[in-house]
Formats: sequence, C-alpha cells, structure tokens
Amino acid sequence: MTMPVFLPHLGCRQRCIYCNQQLITGQQGKQDVEAAVRDALVSLSDPVEVAIYGGNPLGLSLKELAWLLSLFDTHSDSITHLRLSTEPIPPDAQVIELLRAKNVGVIELGIPTFNDETLRALGRHHTVQDLYDTYHLLTRAGFSVGLQIMVGLPGETADDVRTTARHLAELRPAFIRIYPLVVLRDTALHVDFREGRFTPLSLEQAVERASFLYVSALSHATKVVKMGLIENEFLKGALVSGPYHPAFGYLVRSHAFCMAVMGVCQRAGISGRLMVSLSKQDVPHLVGYRRSNLVRLSERASRQRGK
Repeated sequence: MTMPVFLPHLGCRQRCIYCNQQLITGQQGKQDVEAAVRDALVSLSDPVEVAIYGGNPLGLSLKELAWLLSLFDTHSDSITHLRLSTEPIPPDAQVIELLRAKNVGVIELGIPTFNDETLRALGRHHTVQDLYDTYHLLTRAGFSVGLQIMVGLPGETADDVRTTARHLAELRPAFIRIYPLVVLRDTALHVDFREGRFTPLSLEQAVERASFLYVSALSHATKVVKMGLIENEFLKGALVSGPYHPAFGYLVRSHAFCMAVMGVCQRAGISGRLMVSLSKQDVPHLVGYRRSNLVRLSERASRQRGK
C-alpha cells in the first residue's frame, strides 16, 4: 500500500506550460507542507510506503530537503520507505547520503519527452542528458528508479513516441507511468489552446500512442504501474480539453490486447470471420476495446454533425 502526500510545486524551478498543481491537489504552496504531511500521516497504522508527489524535491537545497524529509521522522515506525517524484537533477554525494539516511527507497523521474527542443518549449529546465546522468547516479547508489512519460505534447510526432520507446528500452527503468497531456485552466497551455496554437490529442489518438509505449515497455520487461490521470473533484473543475478518461489505462490495455490478437491472425494469414477463445481474465479487455471503438464512432459522428 502507498500513502500519497501531495506538495504542489515544492522545489520547482519553473512552472511547466501544462502544469497547475494547485488545481489538481487543492493546495496552495509551501506554507501548507507541514499541514499536508501531518494530515496524510495521522491515519497511518500498518507500515506503508509514503510517496511525495507534486513537487521537485531534488530542486531543493540540501538544507531544505533535509527539513522536508525530517517531517516524516516521527512516523518512521509506520513507514516502510519513502518514494519521491522529482525532476531529473543530478544529485551530489551529500544529497545521496541524505536520501539513504532518510529511508528513501524509490525515486520517480519526470521526463515528458526525450526531445530537448520540446523540453525547452515545455518550460523544463533540464535536458535528456540530465535524465541519463541522474538515472545512472541514483541506480548505482541502489535506489529503485522509475520514469514518468507523456503522450500528446505540442508538436509530438510518431518519431517522438518511437524515440521515447527506444530510450526506455535502453534505460530499463524499474517501472514507468504514462500520462496523456490534457489542458488545465490557468496554464500557459490553456492560453495556447484558447488562441488556437495547440490542439490536444483525441482520446483515440492518446490510447493508440500510449498503447505503443505500453507494449514496448512490456516487451523489455519494464513494469507499467499507471496510465492516465487520477480522477478527483479538482481535476474535474480544472479540465478544459484533452484525452481524459477515468479508465484510460483500461482502454490502453484493451487496445493493446486486441491489437496483439489481430497481429497474430494477420501473421498466420487468417482472414474473414473467426472465433477467439478467451480466458475469463481477458474478456474485459475485449469489452474495453469494443467500448473504445464506440467512443471513436461517437467522436466521428460528432465531427460530422458539426460540419
């Protein structure tokens, strides 16, 4: 079990064009950190993993990072280890020593794309090389390192998605998360969307791109722990446009499953009508694929009615 603690923008060196953490979490900044940690930990009983999300811990100074991690000391008996989500900022020896001393076991690095030009356009203050440097420093120090990636970024091409898959295959992270880009109000991306400079992916397109990364990761024995955004009241109020679906991961797995079945049939030269025998655990994937097709037909019908 994982207990999440959301600390919006803590340690962030910039505001990415798509990001408004306050809208997602309902919190307002660093002044709420102690209260957020206290409220999250008050119900702890059995030992659990505690995950710090929403900010950029490696962007903090050594003193600030030590203060943040010390907030969890009073509940150390109820915490198996800490998990951090952060930008890829290469840590020095002192930071690594602190992370070890404070029982950090898992670190997630956000790398929306493996394209330096796109990273700059997103407002990120790191490069692909920074990701590689950070990843290798942390894995060599014994941490379990995962990556958070995105589909549907501005100007994204099929080559960009294939490049992401290629880098994931080279790095072999412990796990990945896949998020579709959506437009949230009060962000720079919202302005671009409103003024016609950015068009988000359709749900169908996002599912197809995420499915490609999902299958590629599985083929290289990389675990995919999450796909899609978490549904909550703040997100509902903030969402302007984009491929949000409360069961996005289900649609991706269903699409991948049915594409795999169809691929086997094509390679075997099977055409026409056929019957596929499924185990009970795979039946929901077929249902999910049919539902995604219904969504696709509904979108096409809406576009036609609008013409």
